[in-house]
Amino acid sequence: MDLDKVFNYFITTLSGERAKRVTAKLSQYHRIQASKEFHNALEYFQGELEKLGDSNSVIHEYIADGSKRYYEWNTPISWDIRGGELIQIEPSEKVLCQYSETPESICTHSKSVDIVAEVVHIGEAKTDELQGMDLEGKIALTSGSPRSIFEQLYEYGVLGVIAYPSEQRAQGYLQMIQYVGLWPNAENLEKSTFGFSISRKQALDLIHIMKEEKKVMVKAKIDADLYEGKMHVLSTKIEGSQKPNEEIILISHICHPAPSANDNASGSALLLEIYRSLKSLLDQKKIQKPHRTIRFLWVPEFHGTIPWIQEQLLNKQFKPLICINLDMCGEHPALVGYPFTVNTASISTPTYLNDIIATVINKVKDNKNAIEQGGWQFPWNYRIENYSGGSDHIIFNDEPTRIPSVMFGHKDTFHHTNLDTIEKVDSTTLKRVGITAAVTSTLIAYIDQFSSDILKSYNQGYQRRKAKLLNLVVEEINRIENVESHDLLVYHSILRKIVDSFIEYEKTAIDTINIDFMEIDETITNFLKNDLELFIEDINALFKEKNIEIQIGEQLQEYLQIPKRRWEGPINLKFLADFRGDFDKEKVKLEKEQFQRIKEFINRSMSSYGGIILEIINLINNKRTILEIIAYQSLVEGRIPQIQSTLDFIKYLKNHNLIDFAR
Repeated sequence: MDLDKVFNYFITTLSGERAKRVTAKLSQYHRIQASKEFHNALEYFQGELEKLGDSNSVIHEYIADGSKRYYEWNTPISWDIRGGELIQIEPSEKVLCQYSETPESICTHSKSVDIVAEVVHIGEAKTDELQGMDLEGKIALTSGSPRSIFEQLYEYGVLGVIAYPSEQRAQGYLQMIQYVGLWPNAENLEKSTFGFSISRKQALDLIHIMKEEKKVMVKAKIDADLYEGKMHVLSTKIEGSQKPNEEIILISHICHPAPSANDNASGSALLLEIYRSLKSLLDQKKIQKPHRTIRFLWVPEFHGTIPWIQEQLLNKQFKPLICINLDMCGEHPALVGYPFTVNTASISTPTYLNDIIATVINKVKDNKNAIEQGGWQFPWNYRIENYSGGSDHIIFNDEPTRIPSVMFGHKDTFHHTNLDTIEKVDSTTLKRVGITAAVTSTLIAYIDQFSSDILKSYNQGYQRRKAKLLNLVVEEINRIENVESHDLLVYHSILRKIVDSFIEYEKTAIDTINIDFMEIDETITNFLKNDLELFIEDINALFKEKNIEIQIGEQLQEYLQIPKRRWEGPINLKFLADFRGDFDKEKVKLEKEQFQRIKEFINRSMSSYGGIILEIINLINNKRTILEIIAYQSLVEGRIPQIQSTLDFIKYLKNHNLIDFAR
């Protein structure tokens, strides 16, 4: 076999049209985590696998009671809904929302209710604005997050909430209805309530009525159950013939309310289509049985992935190798507008995976045979960007597995709303993404057949990274004249450590290729290592010319501390909630200036769903100094970051007992 042959096999076998039809079918299920409907959706997929001749599928079962913890993550409470509606009865009568029409209109985990009450507008539900308001026995109309404010509203005697999108969220789509929820746990369940979700246009109409000093009365009715139940994960595999314990993991979260077509019926349907095409090629003996196991996982996002990992680690032989997360893989280029995005693996896990994906996607992008007759007919608009948060790949990139994990997906104005519908799914996009994931997985699944392709891909990526490092060094040297003299020691030290980190990353990646694949051409790997040494010699000569040296001084001492983790397993970023509100010194244990720097740092990171923050946390491995963490962060960002913000953030982790310091 060679890369071109495998590529052509998948182009002729994998169908974006078929994946779109499955997406449409799945989008009819109201797939809330730990619900009966979610389980029904998994059973549908298991049935489809069995039709394809699969005999390895298992539905794993885990506790979902709001108190059970897997690592640092609380499980959700099981919730099933049969119906609900919100009807305005004064000053005029009209239906505001119905579950049967728009499933998103009922906040997930709402309690059953059947009442008539007055509606009062509370805006974003800021504490200073709530004080003095008459809220007892009322239903609160808010643009705030129900899950963040329901405990606070309980203290004011609020009966329930009606949520609507902020001006920014609803921009251009005033009829948009958000997917929001209450998400109580066992500790705050008593304070939880019920909620509805309406459009911004509807909310503005209600606010207008209230401004005319008229009462808005509504009848709220929900029929639902909250209970201690179970959470489920569907797993199957194509077992490896030589190294079955080494697993290539393809994962997709199947959850979210109906329709949630792109997020993430599209990824889940595409995962089934990848399995179908791979199984077909094996049955036809067009490709040999993979040497490594290829694993397929359909999960409730985050909450199902973590207990599944814990369960697998009971088998000491379990050795995951890489993970590809399919999250929102079908967006129509014209109807959604954003490009397809590959978010690369964290820099904390040096790898060849990112480079293989770049090679494969370059083969797919202009290939006319990767276009579906009923899909988008034009070239592929895509981006390869840095590591991002937001989905299940982050669970694998962190402890305890620490494997290179990427996300295939899109930005999408319509995700988590009622406008995420099947007509916004494109069959050509599904085919292109599916081929990229399937071919990448197949190359890595064999230990000896694609070694030259993998080395070639790595070399191309290495050359790009060299150019990026050189640009970084030159630009930062030019910035030195603007650095305060008392900061020069730290600045010089970081600049030197950036080069050390680059060397460490590339050497580890080359060593990983040598470990994972046989028949590696040692001439090429030796050339790569020699080229790396020569390149670094040139960089060091530049440093010497500019008098950039590491000198241990008092200013550097705090940067030489080693953060040590005090938590187990993947991090849960719930602690960032401290920075959503106003400054509270007792709560955050910071000075106001530090608080503002960290808040700005977090807000900047949220453009990648916390990617920069997660990179820092992933780099905390009980060995690296703060100086080394900042150096690696610089490689990601392409420049030395705001040093004080990173230092403040790490100190915040220490103040809240998430880490200790060692030297």
